Amino acid sequence: MKRELAYLAIGDSLTAGVGALPEHSFVHRYARLLETGYGRQVRTENAGVSGATTSAVLELVRTNGQVRAAAERSTIITLTAGGNDLIQAAKHYFFDSDTRHLMSALKTYQRNIDSILETIQAIKAGGDPYFVRVLGLYNPLPEFAEAAFWVNKFNEHLRSFHAGDIHIIEVYDQFLGKEDNLLADDRFHPNAEGYRIIAEKVHAAGYPLIPGVTDV
Repeated sequence: MKRELAYLAIGDSLTAGVGALPEHSFVHRYARLLETGYGRQVRTENAGVSGATTSAVLELVRTNGQVRAAAERSTIITLTAGGNDLIQAAKHYFFDSDTRHLMSALKTYQRNIDSILETIQAIKAGGDPYFVRVLGLYNPLPEFAEAAFWVNKFNEHLRSFHAGDIHIIEVYDQFLGKEDNLLADDRFHPNAEGYRIIAEKVHAAGYPLIPGVTDV
């Protein structure tokens, strides 16, 4: 009997699935695609926290024993983080038009994403083969003229990690100009169709050959 695969989803409200029914969430859809891709059952552990900033996600992977244990045993890890950093900074910017809020958020995001991925790599060091899929940001504030610039700054930093076990999944272009069709009523989170597109984009990144998984 083929052993099941362990999948850990870490992140913010996108991982939590806000904006759609549970069976239409990104994590649920991707888990089903994983089962098809590898031909075996997938056990999913969802560590998504609605509203979590990168600081909160970093705290989670550094100090939460259950999340760290799940990361240690997981073959597949996905990460969503950064949208709330940007949204919180944008709210301050709307109030006083001071771009220092956005620049500070970008620097915090860069520092925290670095630390989150380093922490995951440290947890996995010396263990079984694994891979990480990190979602880039779409533009959650298309009506905010400066948002595209800052979203791309966030994504530009994230792209620097695209190597080896870590793949960056960019969804910016998939949502651009299609927000009415892909965002939920709150205008921030994806709807069922948006999550379907995200899951299929992650799926399209492929499935690495994993000793003990793809050769059995």
